[in-house]
Amino acid sequence: MRALPALLTATLLLAACSSGGGSPPASSGAVASPSAAASGGPEILPLLINSEILKGPNRFLFSLTDRANKLVAAPDVKVHLLFYDVDTAENTVVFEADARFLWAIEGEQGLYVATIDFPDAGRWGTRFEATFPNGAVKAVRADYDVRESGTTPALGTKAPSVDTPTAADVGGDLARLSTDQSPDPRFYELSIADALAAGKPVVVTFATPAFCQTRLCGPTLETVKRVAKDYPAITFINVEPYKMAYKDGSLQPELDAQGQLQPADWTNAWGLQSEPYTFVVAADGTVAAKFEGVLGEDELRGALDAL
Repeated sequence: MRALPALLTATLLLAACSSGGGSPPASSGAVASPSAAASGGPEILPLLINSEILKGPNRFLFSLTDRANKLVAAPDVKVHLLFYDVDTAENTVVFEADARFLWAIEGEQGLYVATIDFPDAGRWGTRFEATFPNGAVKAVRADYDVRESGTTPALGTKAPSVDTPTAADVGGDLARLSTDQSPDPRFYELSIADALAAGKPVVVTFATPAFCQTRLCGPTLETVKRVAKDYPAITFINVEPYKMAYKDGSLQPELDAQGQLQPADWTNAWGLQSEPYTFVVAADGTVAAKFEGVLGEDELRGALDAL
């Protein structure tokens, strides 16, 4: 697993950027940094957050910084997106979309999300046009790869059935299951395998509030817990995405020889490369929706209401 890079480290996952008029340079696959654009480059830089961008429907996540690597994403900064199929005509707009702002950490850090359906895999580009409160418009383009398939369960496919620990396994002591300081007992009643076998809708959130590499696990889990109160007939499950052991009175990660966090077996089974991650699974066991990183209450409610 790798952490969602944007809000924690501001790593720029883009190949090449241009500030507006004229043709953008060809993408190279290299990583650009704020210093690389500090002289005569674009005034804003995009942070592509998805661990995988795939052919078909995507929840396209990104944020924006200025040249000094300061986040400029905000509720009053509106962003319009233009998409280019670089492999066929790199400067021809194929489709457009508006992005909506979401707080990642309320009042502190935010990002944007847009629902995007890529018709083909290959090299794609996006022009990010940000309109600021004073009316100024700043733009930048980034090119990236869209893959044919990913590692996480695809929409419409069967969710992996895997045993995960439950409250019954630890004598009801939820501190041995979760690093959430106020865990909801409802989230630890069933394992993923048992929930899928029951043939009812289930929401699975992979999140570790105490050891999250993105700072987004706690806020995301709190969002899911708030929504869960309005859906008593649906099973909700939270699992720690890393290998953990209970010692010295608390749940602690089991680090590898290099001192790194290790993904748990269920994390590997679901093919996760980032955290947090939330999946909505229909009664027939197929993945109905999935949300990488932060999610809005309305997004999750919409997915549940559609079941």
